[in-house]
Amino acid sequence: MRLAIFLAGLAGAATGCLAQSAASTQTDQAWKLETGGEAADAQMGLERAASATPPDPAAIRAYAEFLDRYQDPGARQAYARLAQILDNTRAPAAQRTAAYRRLAALDLAAGDRAAAERDVAAFKSAGGSGLTLGSGTGKTEDGYIEIPGPLASFARMAALAPDLQPQDVLPSLARNVVTNGYESAPGAEGLEQTEYLKLVIRYLSQARELDKLAGAGKVLRIETCDSTATGDLLRVLGYRMRGGCGSDLVLETVNASRAFLTIDSGFPLAQLEQSLRLNQVFTLDYHPARVRLLYDTAYWGSAEEKTEGEFIDYFLGDPLLCRLYLGLSKVDPETAAELRKQVPAPRLKIYAHVLDFFGSLFEIKDGQAVVPGGAKSEKAWGDLAGADPSKGAAFFEKLLTRDDGWLASYYDALARIDGPVKDYLTDPERLKRFYTAVRDRVTSPGPARPVFRSNTDMLLLTARLRLDPDGKPHIPGGLDVWKNLFSNFPRGKFDAKLTRAAPAWKDGDDVLEALFGLSRKMAENEPLKIFMNLSDIDRGRSKPLEPGTVDRLAREYREMSAQYSLFAESSELSDKTILAFMDAAHSIEQARDPASRSDMAGMFQSLAGLWQILVRQGSIAPARADQTLAALIAPFARIQNSRELFDAGMGGVEELLKATGSPANASPQDRMIDLLAGTGAANSSDVHARMIEELIRMFEAQRLVALNTLFDLASNLDSVSKGEKLNTALAGKLATRI
Repeated sequence: MRLAIFLAGLAGAATGCLAQSAASTQTDQAWKLETGGEAADAQMGLERAASATPPDPAAIRAYAEFLDRYQDPGARQAYARLAQILDNTRAPAAQRTAAYRRLAALDLAAGDRAAAERDVAAFKSAGGSGLTLGSGTGKTEDGYIEIPGPLASFARMAALAPDLQPQDVLPSLARNVVTNGYESAPGAEGLEQTEYLKLVIRYLSQARELDKLAGAGKVLRIETCDSTATGDLLRVLGYRMRGGCGSDLVLETVNASRAFLTIDSGFPLAQLEQSLRLNQVFTLDYHPARVRLLYDTAYWGSAEEKTEGEFIDYFLGDPLLCRLYLGLSKVDPETAAELRKQVPAPRLKIYAHVLDFFGSLFEIKDGQAVVPGGAKSEKAWGDLAGADPSKGAAFFEKLLTRDDGWLASYYDALARIDGPVKDYLTDPERLKRFYTAVRDRVTSPGPARPVFRSNTDMLLLTARLRLDPDGKPHIPGGLDVWKNLFSNFPRGKFDAKLTRAAPAWKDGDDVLEALFGLSRKMAENEPLKIFMNLSDIDRGRSKPLEPGTVDRLAREYREMSAQYSLFAESSELSDKTILAFMDAAHSIEQARDPASRSDMAGMFQSLAGLWQILVRQGSIAPARADQTLAALIAPFARIQNSRELFDAGMGGVEELLKATGSPANASPQDRMIDLLAGTGAANSSDVHARMIEELIRMFEAQRLVALNTLFDLASNLDSVSKGEKLNTALAGKLATRI
């Protein structure tokens, strides 16, 4: 059915058309030079950009960060200039505090405590908190570590984004180690390293060998082809020279494992080979990567552990340490500092998985925990956790350890919402009641045990719940519908305990309690998905759905749920139209011929999709949305043959064009393109023109037949049946296109 194919292509092209943009900056060019071993040229380019007039804060920041990576003393001056310009231009507080934080660290590391104190004062004036100089020992709260080899090479091997900031390297590495670094050992308890992690560790070993060859200046330098240094470098890289020095020289693999690391880490082997052929000097900057570390190494590795090697080695060797680091990196700095002071890392590491998933919203102010619900809920939270929120870090430690992470998960779900719903759910009595439903009698396994967060249902329930004007939770269809649904669901029970309890439910809180209880189940949570879908349809409606409509939507959720987003598109849709849509869909399912059934379903879905697009962008006025969809649906309840199906499709297109206020003599093809490009009004903008061009390109790529051709041919064939002549030119045009 050509019309069905065309309409499906039309709807798909409209929803899949995306704008793309690209930009090239001086920073990008410098990064390419740096990763290619041309650090000196990269520095010159960044310095020129930073010295431009008027000053560009982004360019100055890039230059300062470059100097900082290479431990250049000029980084202090660059950060000081950046901070001054950000202050003068009244830049966002986050940018200013970041500049002053790093400047304070550099000044203190340089032994200039007075300058560091001024930086901290400016940091606080800009709105920052959680930064102190400590007792005057000459060490900052935040330190750094060095990773052998350039950062770009390490990022390639560790599967990190190439543009990570120094403070983001270890958290990103920790996430990779947690998710991809270890796997269960076969036939034994414990974990073993994956190939990913083994490869990273082998790279570090090779990078340390190259670091030794680079010497004190941290520059790999080959003066001549026949020098001893050439052989030493090639041995580490896993290659050797075939043929004598000169134009016949070729580098060939002698150690496959080392050669793989060389290529995969981005070592400029082709440049080295060319230099050896021409007997030219080869140089490569090989300064170690300097990355930020939360706190200092003493906190992460105790003396009792007797760890050997550098910090990066035992960081990669301990997945729990990586999980703890990842968790603390997400926490508010003041809160993380309090946890660090009062909870030793070995003890906190036991619950690192809970902290990672649910600790990002922990907050301590002036030593006291800030809990969802505020002062009125503090006692309830204290009773649940077993520690008073006034004790700050002790409260959060208890929260992490309680019920294998279920209480922390509950806390996180409530901390993420705001407004009346939060006030309602954090009422002390409801807070305890709903958590009792979540906790149940068996708390294991907890929600933080899997690699990825498992109980997103609770988060969705709290985030999408809404209250009615009377302050009670909105229960689509009313309480009786849900009592009936849980008691008499036709395809089995949701939960045996809830099935027995449902007939005695008295208000909306009983329904919420059941949904909170089901949210901890690992299996498909159908009742919650029904509740959220129907709440979304009701959202914004002046008149909520009738109980009968809600009951049918709930009972046919498994078959029809993919269509429910359509019903939420317009708040003006009537219950009658929604039920008619479902009736038409079931009528299409009853068609015996598979080809006819597919054509009808494709036509029906395409027209509904076009209606959804035009309603969403405002081309169909809200007042006309219901009657338009009803007119599209009506013919599909009684279609018997292909002719009736074609007429239903053509009539549907005409109805859509009419609903958008299109002129009667407008070309259906051109008008529909205009509408799908974003507006039905006259629009000569470049963006609109590009959208039209993109849509036309998609149609041509799919070899779709234009609406004008289909409609004109249908009209001509109708005339032929009345005795007029066939338009052979039009028929030939269609045949050629097909």
